[in-house]
Amino acid sequence: MMMFLVYAVSFYCGALFYREGWVKPGDMFAAIFALMNASMGAGNNNHFMSDIGAARNAAKNIFKLLDSKDEYEIQEE
Repeated sequence: MMMFLVYAVSFYCGALFYREGWVKPGDMFAAIFALMNASMGAGNNNHFMSDIGAARNAAKNIFKLLDSKDEYEIQEE
């Protein structure tokens, strides 16, 4: 239902822009196509958002491990 509302608003705004001479029909359809693909991509990738916190913690632990001194270097000093 929401998708059809977004399509309706997009085409309505595009028609207004065309009527005012701000945009050509081909450019309007290209912009609507790009916006719809971008929003669908963002919606499809939304389920990965819960993994971002775990990925940050993993990266933090990896950098902590890489920045730590080796046991061999500690014994030489």
